[in-house]
Amino acid sequence: MKVVVFGPSGLIGDGFLQESLRAEDVTDVITVGRTPQDTAHLKHRHLVHDDFLDFTAIAEDLAGADACFWGLGVSSAGMNAQDYERITYGYTTAAARTLATINPDLTFVYLSGAGTDSTEQGRSRWARVKGRTENAIITTFPHGYALRPAFVLPAHKKRSKTPAYRWGTTAITPLAPLLRRLSPAVMTDTAQIGQAALHLARHGHPQHVLENRDIIALATTPRNP
Repeated sequence: MKVVVFGPSGLIGDGFLQESLRAEDVTDVITVGRTPQDTAHLKHRHLVHDDFLDFTAIAEDLAGADACFWGLGVSSAGMNAQDYERITYGYTTAAARTLATINPDLTFVYLSGAGTDSTEQGRSRWARVKGRTENAIITTFPHGYALRPAFVLPAHKKRSKTPAYRWGTTAITPLAPLLRRLSPAVMTDTAQIGQAALHLARHGHPQHVLENRDIIALATTPRNP
């Protein structure tokens, strides 16, 4: 299986990358970003690409992809509406158009978030934009999925680039085992998200939007022989 990961330098993207590299049935992992990245692993090849509204220049490199895991995203805090929509919706759908041309049966897993508004009618701008993006992916790909985790803990020794998230993680990590038992609907980690994405690529799922509990269930489902 050939997997493409967008946003590999981020917290979630790193989870997608690391779990894909660990998976025996994944033979190739292509990551896409604006800056160079370490590619010491034999399965891994990184593509440096500048225009995230047009991926046709790297279409040949993406050929043969079986799955795309989208971990690229930004916080809406302090960002104007146009920039947030351009990155959240524009970048994602631009990649989807190129990948759908290459392989319309590809599995596309979009990292969304808890509270996303799939009706696109709510008062929260970020929730509407993410909902619009989810809907575009699910409409474009028969095997399109949106993951909606709540609070995500880092795995693989990765740290978030967002200071507030780092502080929150530091405070919560000692309590994580207790919180996972008491509130399984609100907490997961980047390894589980990566494992859930791989499960979707292998087996699909009747639901196209998966909440935190669903992510954990997929991550802990024994792999079929």
